[in-house]
Amino acid sequence: MKGPGRKIKGRIDWSFWLTRGAAVVIFSSVVLIILYPVQLDPDSLGNRMLYINHNETAIVWSWGLNLLTAVVLTRVLAAAYRPILQMALMIWVIGAASWMLHDFIQITFMPELSRMFLELPTERLARYIMEWEQLLSRLFGLFSCSCFAVSGYIYTAVMYRTAQFTSRFAGYSFSVWSFLLISAIVFRWEERLALWFIACSLFMMVIWTWLLAGEISRIKGQDADGIAVSGV
Repeated sequence: MKGPGRKIKGRIDWSFWLTRGAAVVIFSSVVLIILYPVQLDPDSLGNRMLYINHNETAIVWSWGLNLLTAVVLTRVLAAAYRPILQMALMIWVIGAASWMLHDFIQITFMPELSRMFLELPTERLARYIMEWEQLLSRLFGLFSCSCFAVSGYIYTAVMYRTAQFTSRFAGYSFSVWSFLLISAIVFRWEERLALWFIACSLFMMVIWTWLLAGEISRIKGQDADGIAVSGV
């Protein structure tokens, strides 16, 4: 049920272009994921590190702009819910930071361990590398995705209580974060299948950010019409 007096705050001209830009960049990341990493063997450490190194810029820009999309939501949703939205943003930031930490370690630390292993292969070093891999996988697949899903649920709850967002868009938003949470759960048991789930989640996110820009544009038009009517 919508809150009767809840309105979106502030000027939102820049929000439209930011969310559309985020959708384009996230889509690029989805294409990269579908083309290559979902086909990787989860035990293929070398291939995974090679992919991250080759696509470092796409990964960083994709999740960086996704984080900016969360900032957009905090700016445009009802001011009455600002403390709740700031909490959602912090959860999102924690998830994004852990994702970036995962990528940074894979790019810098893991290749060095690989070179050490190739020069002097030992069972102890191999076990050490695999322990790091398991830790990083959980950091990425379980923790980060769960943070994004919980944060998204909070944003969606506020959308349901904000008069100017349509129930259809809020419902789609709920389905996006639910699918992402399912991806995190699946990752616990089947990493290869979870990569497909995560790729699908990102594709749903592309649609979500694109539709969000449409919602912002529609709301902006309604506000402009209201101002014009009041001035007549």
